[in-house]
Amino acid sequence: MRYETDHKIIYATIMASLLAILTIYPFLQEKVYALSTTFVIDSNVIYHNTAFLSGGVLLLAIHTQPIVVHVGNFFHFHAMILNNSPGTISFIAEPCDSTLSAIFNKNVVEKHEVSCFPGASSSTSAAVHLLKLRPGEKVSIIGTSVGTTYQAVASGMTIASLTFHYQLENGASASIMKSYEFNIMPSKT
Repeated sequence: MRYETDHKIIYATIMASLLAILTIYPFLQEKVYALSTTFVIDSNVIYHNTAFLSGGVLLLAIHTQPIVVHVGNFFHFHAMILNNSPGTISFIAEPCDSTLSAIFNKNVVEKHEVSCFPGASSSTSAAVHLLKLRPGEKVSIIGTSVGTTYQAVASGMTIASLTFHYQLENGASASIMKSYEFNIMPSKT
């Protein structure tokens, strides 16, 4: 009887551990930033706020537009945002501001120009629009805000650190960061 009980306990422990590993494994390559407390789970991953350890907000299907970037091209990013957290998130979706931005390790120049005046016409379709994503919902977004341009200036492999900023239900600001590697081709001259 004791032997059978011990095996049931060991089996239950192994299955619970396996289930926990399978649950968090797909998200170990994401970097999630939210609130203030830091938890290091894996040497390549930094999590802030334990509420998002179960999946959180994910930055998926990232690609450049145009798909193939050549030296001299101006480009931006497309990404899919998946709210895999237990609560609703929100972010501003307006022509003058994007909540997706990038920082590059090399080969790209970021330029800022004044070409849009946020809030200048709140009665038109250009007015501020707060987009809300409930748990399980996803949306495609485009990154750079109006007035910000990314231009390829040299060929070679380039790493972009993409950051998506959003708000939690409690009003706290949060963001998720993910690296994206792409190749800039020589100019088409």
